[in-house]
Amino acid sequence: MIKFNCTSCEQSYRVSDTYSGKKVRCKSCKSINIIPSPETQKTGCGDSIAAYNNLLKELLKAEKHSPTVEMES
Repeated sequence: MIKFNCTSCEQSYRVSDTYSGKKVRCKSCKSINIIPSPETQKTGCGDSIAAYNNLLKELLKAEKHSPTVEMES
């Protein structure tokens, strides 16, 4: 069995190894995820990638709400 979390909302899933590499839509937030391989799951890399994706998403969200700064020449 492969255990993984949605890269957007962290909803957890558990699927058969036969679904490795397939795309799946999260039932919670509707984002598309790629099911990791069983090897990736065993090494813990999937958690690191999910954490990186969440950090990137938060940074992009903060960037959208940050004020515009103009530089003087």
